[in-house]
Amino acid sequence: MMENSASDSVSKIAGLTLVNALVFQEVLADYESQVKHLRQTLQAHDAISAFADHWEYILTQINYYPIFHVAHQLLLALPSNPDSERALRSMARTALDIVQKRAALRHDLMGRVYHRLLAEAKYLGTYYTSVPAATLLLKLALQPEKWNRDWSDFAELPNFRVGDLACGTGTLLMAASEAITDNYLRTCGAKRIAPKMDVISRFLMEDIIYGYDVLLSALHLTASTLALRSPEVTFRFMHLWVLPFGGAHHRLGSIEFLKDSTIVVTTDLFGASISPDQVSGTGPVRQQQASLPDLDLCVMNPPFTRSVGGNLLFGSLTDKERRPMQAELANLLKNPRVHASSTAGLGSVFVAAGDLHLNTGGRMALVLPKALLSGVAWQRTRHLFRLRYNLEYVIASHDPNRWNFSENTDLSEVLIIARKVDEPYKETPAEDNAVFVNLWKNPTTVVEALSIAHSLSSASPPDIATGQGAHEIMLGDVKFGEAVTMPWADIRDGSWMLPCAFAQSNLLRVANHLTKGNLYVPGVVSPHRILLCAIREFGELGPDVRDIHDGFGLARGVTAYPVLWNHDASFVINLALTPNQYLSPLHRAKEGRHLRKVDLLWPKAGRVLLAERLRLNTQRLVAVRTETPVLSNVWWPVRLLEQNDDYEKALILWLNSTPGLILLLSHREETQGAWVKFRKPVLSEMPVLDVRALGVDQLKYLIDAYDTLSKKPLLPFPKLATDPVREALDTAVSKALGLPDLSVLRNLLAQEPVVCLQAIS
Repeated sequence: MMENSASDSVSKIAGLTLVNALVFQEVLADYESQVKHLRQTLQAHDAISAFADHWEYILTQINYYPIFHVAHQLLLALPSNPDSERALRSMARTALDIVQKRAALRHDLMGRVYHRLLAEAKYLGTYYTSVPAATLLLKLALQPEKWNRDWSDFAELPNFRVGDLACGTGTLLMAASEAITDNYLRTCGAKRIAPKMDVISRFLMEDIIYGYDVLLSALHLTASTLALRSPEVTFRFMHLWVLPFGGAHHRLGSIEFLKDSTIVVTTDLFGASISPDQVSGTGPVRQQQASLPDLDLCVMNPPFTRSVGGNLLFGSLTDKERRPMQAELANLLKNPRVHASSTAGLGSVFVAAGDLHLNTGGRMALVLPKALLSGVAWQRTRHLFRLRYNLEYVIASHDPNRWNFSENTDLSEVLIIARKVDEPYKETPAEDNAVFVNLWKNPTTVVEALSIAHSLSSASPPDIATGQGAHEIMLGDVKFGEAVTMPWADIRDGSWMLPCAFAQSNLLRVANHLTKGNLYVPGVVSPHRILLCAIREFGELGPDVRDIHDGFGLARGVTAYPVLWNHDASFVINLALTPNQYLSPLHRAKEGRHLRKVDLLWPKAGRVLLAERLRLNTQRLVAVRTETPVLSNVWWPVRLLEQNDDYEKALILWLNSTPGLILLLSHREETQGAWVKFRKPVLSEMPVLDVRALGVDQLKYLIDAYDTLSKKPLLPFPKLATDPVREALDTAVSKALGLPDLSVLRNLLAQEPVVCLQAIS
């Protein structure tokens, strides 16, 4: 039996399906004389029977099967009682109100409501793209001048293929349809050709758009949303597929496109979770396979579920069903042509599936977690782009109210556009620049999204390294963000985070110079050289957090294993700390885990501790030092290869200085705005001050400063600009290294949204 919350959500989605059909009937009545307006149907004494009879008439005489079939079945299942009658009449009145606001119908209104009702969203990992984000993404991906085609040529246009392997309610497909239609109209206008809207609409429905999902209710809304663009056009079929997921044969939905361009049906054709149905204009097409053509544009906001923590792959299913599906997925990922990691999540897998079916010269237009830019788990996906694509756009939101581009999440996301190249791993031409867009204000309307897209399509943003300033995205007097460029050849082999690390282009340039060992301060004529090196050159990071939990438990008293446990912002206020807990070795492994040997873990304890995770808006320090070696559950112990108290103290000062913070934040993995993580492989390669290269006087100056400041409390990061201890720390670093005044950088960093959670004014 369903749990109450799930049952409640299913009932709401059923109601939404009925409202959607009622809306479509009212719209259709304006174009089809055989279709009654809602008020005419409501005149009947028995509204349920009246609507059921009329929808059956529409289905048999006019078609529109995708919209009315499921709704008709729902009506037939309603009990004959006054409550059902009153509910349906109330829905009809709501539908009339919606139709009066006709503009809402063009922006996937029903999809918006559906996203908030979907019971399976948490475990299927389904996020649904906001309409403004979809509009921005697809307007940029379908800029007509970037495609070698005549958008008005009816002989060529039907061969253009747009596919979404996780289409949900069709927001991205809808945005693609709008952008293609706009390209068609503009081309017709330029060539003085009279547009044929009925023809382009039919091409979109029957030839161009392909959508796949595992949820029938979502596909129903996709079909109706697309159909509402041109309700006067009757279509024969649509390439919208409900794919098999789970069941006795452990089906994987769109992921099975990793094997082939078709998904074969081997069982009961009438089981919705077993075999695929294609949505057509006249009914379900019972076929032995669902096909995916070679695409020109692959659009997706793929599922986000991962294989770590409680966010289980295929988490909507039971353990018995899930394990064989995970095993099948693992087998598919062994294919050398598939560059994906299930540790990153199903999003990585879906990107790989889309790549296998994308034509050379085609584009990916994706909504993905911001962790893509720097996450270790996403390295295989970045490698895929490195091998086969030129990155064209990366769009990140620095709007503290909306780090995301999906509606039902607050996780940080990015919009990605990349073009598939002719030859794998070819030399990237120098002129192939990627545009990095850092939004200060995430668009909330389609008009704002279109304005941003127009601003970017006509812009030539400056290079982050050699240029100055940024392309400012202005809508009237309101600044929506900045854009800069970076040669794809410069970043394709590593992290993509730096050009999107900060909202302010001034800070991006500072970070870029710092990675090369130069301190650039806006307003100062020339950069200052700093001797930097990777942490791994003089130190080793300690055990992974999971290893600590697999080898130890917290002790109740004093043991031989001191630890700095957690990162309490009210406790971690000084550069110098003492251990706050002790560990006790486990005598046996925890369930489902391997026992880690204490003799292998403890030698990696260190006195320098570098944050493994941070809440930037509340915490104060990224690195601390203890007098005795410790381990930690939320800090990376750093053990210097040559143990030296002076080197440790100098390193702690550098890491907490403004230049040190800028470098560290440029290497973060952003999860949810100010909630960030730092991964061991990334930190090991991160450049820091080479304390071994300091002169005797320089080192002494820094040691004296550490001894003076180590017990003084610092303020949280948002108060960087007004923190006297932070200012003294920066002054010490500046004087010891011969650097200019760092107050300008401190002020810039303090107002970064990721630090203070305030929009830049």
